[in-house]
Amino acid sequence: MTTTVCRQCSADTSLTRFDRLDGEDGDVHVSIQGLTAFDCTNGHKRFLTPDFPLRFVQTLLKSDDLVSAPLAVEKGFFRKRPHCPDCGQELQGAPSSTANARTDLELPETEPIAVEVALPLYRCPGCNQETTLPKPGVERGIMQAVANAFRSADIPPG
Repeated sequence: MTTTVCRQCSADTSLTRFDRLDGEDGDVHVSIQGLTAFDCTNGHKRFLTPDFPLRFVQTLLKSDDLVSAPLAVEKGFFRKRPHCPDCGQELQGAPSSTANARTDLELPETEPIAVEVALPLYRCPGCNQETTLPKPGVERGIMQAVANAFRSADIPPG
């Protein structure tokens, strides 16, 4: 077991592994299983390295396993709106269902971390195809949902 000193109170810290952390951003949901962090005897937590959250998100967004549905296309000059990538019809209303994906992230300083992502699916009124958010919306939603999952465990950034 690795032991260091807490940066906030100088108490001894040890590694702790979180069973499950959940975070949401709108209709995007992220579940993280097996995240390892430092935890001191006074309850202060911190990531294994200062750049861990950034590398975690970058690695997650590079995963080919996250998005199984076609991405919507953004159209509009001042106000971007999602459109079907096949027929071009604007996607409106609430999501019709959810696309779920799972991946295992491998980062050098930790055991593999299981991540589940749920993205909203919208049914196109023109061609009936199910489509998810445009790429910027997917990335923004996942980044914010991961940040919210980390906050739920009281792990401050950096």
